Amino acid sequence: MVDEAPEKRFILDVHLGRLAKYLRLCGFDSLFSAFFNDREIIEEAVRESRVILTRDRLLLKNATAATGYLVKSQYHEEQLREVFEALRLREHVRLFSRCITCNAVLEEVKKEEIADRLLADTKKYFSVFRRCPGCDRIYWEGSHYDNMKKSLASLL
Repeated sequence: MVDEAPEKRFILDVHLGRLAKYLRLCGFDSLFSAFFNDREIIEEAVRESRVILTRDRLLLKNATAATGYLVKSQYHEEQLREVFEALRLREHVRLFSRCITCNAVLEEVKKEEIADRLLADTKKYFSVFRRCPGCDRIYWEGSHYDNMKKSLASLL
């Protein structure tokens, strides 16, 4: 059986860039740009059935046609925990399935296809790689992967 994509899709305001990266790390489709204005956020949320995540009460007040959540904490670790609990996200997590930079779904790639882009130790010690079809970034399960997994363990 194939895992289903997470049900929740988000759009985040300018105050929540780090939260967007952590949501992507957990596999959630999370749009973010420091250049979105409130009107664009609301229109995109309605058009694509996205939940607005914001720290701006006025934005939510004006988003009557969209679903939204007011994030209370100013610290990204607490924000992630808060959003996970409030929106019951735990069962929808698909760790490391999205690019944390551009939000695209990652694709598996053969080492031979990207070998010229890898450092010698990475080539030597790792064999499973993913590539972002959006920004062409390469991912593998190195020490950063292990550290991120440990930091998310309490949520999962």
